[in-house]
Amino acid sequence: MRLIKVASIAAISFLSILLLVVSQSQINSPETDSEPIKNIETGQSPYVNEFALPVGSFPNGILTDSKGFVWTVGSNSRLYKFNPEDNQLASVHVIGDKEGSESSLMMGWAIAEDNDGFLWLSQFGLKSLWRFDPIDGKFSSYSVKASPFQMKVDKENGEIWFTTTGNTVGVIQKTNGDRSNEYKIQEFDVGNDTFPSGLFLEKNHVWVAQVVGNKLIKFKINREEGLVSSIEKVFEIPSYNKTRIYSPTDVLVDDNVVWFTEHGTSTISKYVLGENQVKRFPTSRNQFNATTLPFWLKESQKGDGMWINEHTGNKIAFLNTDDMTLTEYEIPSRPPDGSVVYPLGLSTASNGVWFSEWNADKIAVIDVEKPIPFDIKVKENNIRIPRSSEKSRIIDVEILGNGKLVYRPITLMISSSMEPSLGLVNMTAKFTEEKISFTEVDTKRVQLMIDTHSAPSGNYTLAISATDGSVTKSAFVDMMIN
Repeated sequence: MRLIKVASIAAISFLSILLLVVSQSQINSPETDSEPIKNIETGQSPYVNEFALPVGSFPNGILTDSKGFVWTVGSNSRLYKFNPEDNQLASVHVIGDKEGSESSLMMGWAIAEDNDGFLWLSQFGLKSLWRFDPIDGKFSSYSVKASPFQMKVDKENGEIWFTTTGNTVGVIQKTNGDRSNEYKIQEFDVGNDTFPSGLFLEKNHVWVAQVVGNKLIKFKINREEGLVSSIEKVFEIPSYNKTRIYSPTDVLVDDNVVWFTEHGTSTISKYVLGENQVKRFPTSRNQFNATTLPFWLKESQKGDGMWINEHTGNKIAFLNTDDMTLTEYEIPSRPPDGSVVYPLGLSTASNGVWFSEWNADKIAVIDVEKPIPFDIKVKENNIRIPRSSEKSRIIDVEILGNGKLVYRPITLMISSSMEPSLGLVNMTAKFTEEKISFTEVDTKRVQLMIDTHSAPSGNYTLAISATDGSVTKSAFVDMMIN
């Protein structure tokens, strides 16, 4: 029953965050279409470099374009262009139409670059899509039926697909018409009370994650004379009542494996087509013992995994699908009025992984090439535990160090897929040593002792983690309780 209740609770929390974002982003803006550029302050951790934007910018959607520039949409109706070569803002543009009138509210959750080099911005809160020309600095607006949310570009045919808060999925297609009829924009209904969020394009199909509908839907794209005419549902997850998913926010498909983030369980989840089974990989627990709310999925540039922004985990995560480990980078900043930074936007690029810090007025980049100074390994990847037992189940854990690097003390911790706050249910776990300091020893061996007290039966995943405060590395263990 614990997870069954999660879907509605997570959906409410997800919508609450959206409303909070919109309500706090209604900021007065000057009536000019450009602003002077100022040097911006920087901050950093060993792995994350942060760059401060003007106070009140509330950056959200972020993109690294084909030329290497980083763009982010401020909730103050500003589009910021950042140059990673000199770590400075290259330009600031007031978002408005070609006549120069300013958008009354610009909460942009996504930015996409089309095959012509134009930037497209989704405008959450209003029924508009914006196209920006980086050459002449002009905006054009296009009306849609409901507030657009996420966007993805099909690089093969140039189509731009988007989701909306109005339970629709839309597509922007370039036509051969004149400038007044240059694009055809269509929207297709995907069901009442579904709230489509993330989407993934796969050949002639589009996958859609439904936050409120608690489903992943695969649609076939039908065309007439080269243009999209309709979409047709051909598959959905879950396909049987005994399999459930909870508030999925994004989806990524790799051959026969469907990856998705579940807001409702604080997990990155895996569904193998044909097996009808969901396997959940928990993030590490944050210092507030709260849900971490994984959100967007971005495939790594090397193709060895995916990046995830944790809305309330204070971390950006990388799931390595080759060795099935999770590396999480702590966000150094803290907001002036709270404890948790909301990294709402995420973009992968050859020069690092970029993300926005909405309530800290910053953008940041992770140095993905910098090695972390330790690793963690477990002796067993699969364990079976009786529901109740007087004997502890022991897992041997190794913490490996690199003697060439400088260390800080390592703290060990455990999380699980048993509940959304990532704790254990009717179980206790204790390490023989919870804090480790490396000296001349390159490998430290500890034991994790697990005791059960009528724990609920089922298949779960444990994340056994090591952290130095700046970065966390987790190894996974499949746990069956019967």
